[in-house]
Amino acid sequence: MRTATRGAAALIVLGALVSQAPLAGAYEPREPWQRSTGAAGVVPVVEPSSATPSSEPTPGPTPGPTSTPTIAPEPDPTAEPPGQQPPVARSWSELVKQVAETSPSDPMLRTTAVEQSTQVMRCFRLEEEDYCLGLGFVDKIPTGAQISETMRSPETASRDLRAGAAVEHDIPTGALSPAQFVAERAAMPTSLRMNAELEEMQAAWDGRDKARALRLLDENGNPPAGTQSGTPSDGTPGAKPAGTPGADSSSEAGRMPGPAGTPEPGVTPEPGATPEPGAQPEPAGSRAASGSGASDAGAAQATPTPGGPTTKPPPPPLRPPAATKPLPASRYIMKGFQTSQEKGYWCGPATFQSIDWADDNQKDTQASWAKDLGVTRSGTAITAMVKQTNLKTNWDLAAGTYIVQNVSHWNTKKFFQVHQNHLGDGAPAPVIEHVQLLKRYFPYLAFNHSGHYQVGRGYNRTAGTIGIFEVFNERRFNSRGNVTHGPKNIPASALFNATLANQFKNIGL
Repeated sequence: MRTATRGAAALIVLGALVSQAPLAGAYEPREPWQRSTGAAGVVPVVEPSSATPSSEPTPGPTPGPTSTPTIAPEPDPTAEPPGQQPPVARSWSELVKQVAETSPSDPMLRTTAVEQSTQVMRCFRLEEEDYCLGLGFVDKIPTGAQISETMRSPETASRDLRAGAAVEHDIPTGALSPAQFVAERAAMPTSLRMNAELEEMQAAWDGRDKARALRLLDENGNPPAGTQSGTPSDGTPGAKPAGTPGADSSSEAGRMPGPAGTPEPGVTPEPGATPEPGAQPEPAGSRAASGSGASDAGAAQATPTPGGPTTKPPPPPLRPPAATKPLPASRYIMKGFQTSQEKGYWCGPATFQSIDWADDNQKDTQASWAKDLGVTRSGTAITAMVKQTNLKTNWDLAAGTYIVQNVSHWNTKKFFQVHQNHLGDGAPAPVIEHVQLLKRYFPYLAFNHSGHYQVGRGYNRTAGTIGIFEVFNERRFNSRGNVTHGPKNIPASALFNATLANQFKNIGL
């Protein structure tokens, strides 16, 4: 009888353990494209790992231990398990359907921030290109664990040592972190959230040719061998029609002439950067009439469609120029259009003020741009920066539809070459830099800061530097800070590493 009782007890315990397996699986990170099925408000049960390929490394014949993959500047040697790619959207209507079907309901978002991240930052395949909400176009779909990793705050204190002392962390300057982006999206009502997602995906759909061109560049930023330079299908981004506004085949910078001389190498203010009296740039068109305050979190609208009534018509397809000329060794645009942010969390409005001012020679207030960008005290989303660049300026006519591009699998050479392609051809356009504002990358600072936007507006190939407008003035917000705003020349490697230090690891171009 003891033996029978012990056996029955063992069966009861075993049954209890087996019954918990599906519940445990429900809390595993899901792949970012996967949709939860089931009744609204009920967290779906994920099948045991034996039925679904796991995104986590598992013991196998491969020698040596493996760690959880993280987004890194080098290609990830771990191949994605089969069946983890999202379904392909071959038309805008298919993409709208996928976004609507995978959009989480309000009850589903009443979870932890880590669980919200995989529900909000979902990934889609646009023909041949992969795009993740918030992250932008990616060379490889991140796993659920990788997306969840972006929610962690960056560690800076241990690495920022100068003369044996840690650099003090000062105020945030105004770019949303992934955690703040997810929190803002999750807090929206379902209709507003879906509208924001569709507006973001519209820019991605319109810019998929540019994303493909960027992906096909080799690690040095050159198009594939045996192709003609200039067409989006052959991998050369930034090719503009010969007749687009601002196109200029000379070594000077399109609409906005750059400085006559070569700037000093290193992180130094660019000489002669003050506005010149009487200098009038060629108007590139006025702001779109739709600038009524639409934002990433704005009022609900009809489902956006490419070229629909709620948006500016998409720019014409990129075509190769009549003759391809070598890029100049040094090129700068937007001379005299630098700005300084008026509030600690307004780096987004200040950056956009500079970009729009140089476009139409009309300096709208930062307050008006803060409204259009949907800025909160947490800051500005890069998706809103890209959206407004396409909607309110004509820079997209020169550079093609602006997109959010993830650079986590790039290297310094490709990062620098893409800047040269975007800023050095016959119709140059600014780059929306999205960095972590840390002293180790920007030595003109006295303190470390948060995620941040800057205007990428030039380069010097000989010095290996990228020219920016720094819109943040430390002294304005801290009496112990330095005077930091204005034109700067940053080593390309430093700007690239500052971009990777930001949890988003992306830029707008």
